[in-house]
Amino acid sequence: MSVPQEVELKMMTLGDLFSDNSGNGNKIQLKIPDYQRIYSWEEKQVMRLLNDVHQIADKPYHMGTIILHKRNNGQYEIVDGQQRLVTLTLLLLELPKESEATLTSLANAYFESEEAHRYIAYNKWLIQNYLKTRKIKADSLLKQLQFSVLLLCSENLDLAYTFFTANGNRGKSLSDYDLLKSHHLRFIYLPEQALHLAGRWDNLIRQSDNNNQENALARTFETCLFRSRQWMRNRTWDEDEKRKVKNHFEAALIIPEIPPFGEQFDFYETIQGGTHFFAFAEHFIGRYKEFQRTIPYKQLHMRLNWEKHWWYRDVIEALLFAYFLKFGIQYLCDAFALISKNVAQHRLTTFRAYLHSILKYVSDGEIVMMIDQATSPTFFLAELKALNDAFHEPEELSGTRQRFNNHLQEIYKQLNPLMAIKHESNDRK
Repeated sequence: MSVPQEVELKMMTLGDLFSDNSGNGNKIQLKIPDYQRIYSWEEKQVMRLLNDVHQIADKPYHMGTIILHKRNNGQYEIVDGQQRLVTLTLLLLELPKESEATLTSLANAYFESEEAHRYIAYNKWLIQNYLKTRKIKADSLLKQLQFSVLLLCSENLDLAYTFFTANGNRGKSLSDYDLLKSHHLRFIYLPEQALHLAGRWDNLIRQSDNNNQENALARTFETCLFRSRQWMRNRTWDEDEKRKVKNHFEAALIIPEIPPFGEQFDFYETIQGGTHFFAFAEHFIGRYKEFQRTIPYKQLHMRLNWEKHWWYRDVIEALLFAYFLKFGIQYLCDAFALISKNVAQHRLTTFRAYLHSILKYVSDGEIVMMIDQATSPTFFLAELKALNDAFHEPEELSGTRQRFNNHLQEIYKQLNPLMAIKHESNDRK
């Protein structure tokens, strides 16, 4: 059996988990395997869960990841999530009887351990007392509680586990980077290779606190690569779109008869599934970490972190990173000055800035394509300088625009000794 058939990742509600949705009243046969530790949730864990579900009302609430192992007899063994599912079953047993039709087979689970029985008895008492003063609706519980469910259909659990990154945080959904890992591992058919690459990817996630927007993984992919790749094709996008990074960096379509080839590591290249993606990711994260050590990067993050200046900071960063990928540190300070002056034209001529208008302005300016087409820094710098020279800065600046301009002038002063091109200062202090 090949790897893609062995693992399935899906979003499921508590109602989905506790019913097979067949309409005939059957239920998913959940089973606690012998190797699992006993049910042992303490009072503080039970109370935390009860407080969480009491507040869900009619809005979805994510309760982390569940791992189920499908056996040949049709039963689903709970690999991870036993404590939550058993506690939720105890809660449903105390709610009005109309919820009985959706109760999982865990309601009839047998626990050999005397200790488990003590925990169950005490937690039932906790739940009963909690419900005396607070109301929880069974329907809301079943419809609004959501889980990322990993279904393992292989006897090789070690291999199947490579598809899963246990975030360990209650209520935290899998990130785009967890899902990209699962997606691209499906294109790798050598188990040893899959285990090795999964481990390296997990290290990248841990080092960057998964999807922390200020760390290398997210800034490389979302702030820089995603935007530059879209600008290369003059595309627009919704910044608030869910899973935009995950969807964009999934494997591109191919023609089966014609194999993909080549590892040029151009930031805009087509995404190949499997090993190439992981190499692509490590390459660009490594380059981004080099980029973070440059003086223009440090100045940018030192001085444009307030108000909405950071919108402009991020697009300048993305454009400068594209230049860095092409030409390295050669004339990087000059590139920063010209790129930031070009982007600043939007800020200095706009009374009220919006992120979507900034992104469109940068896309229309085609700076990413100018960088790509230049065979030497001098051609790019000369072309952008000519465009900037045609801009006439407003005579009067005030408020946010003035403060933004002042911050840029401070950066230029710091970088001026390192520049080949002499940039005139427009300091308005």
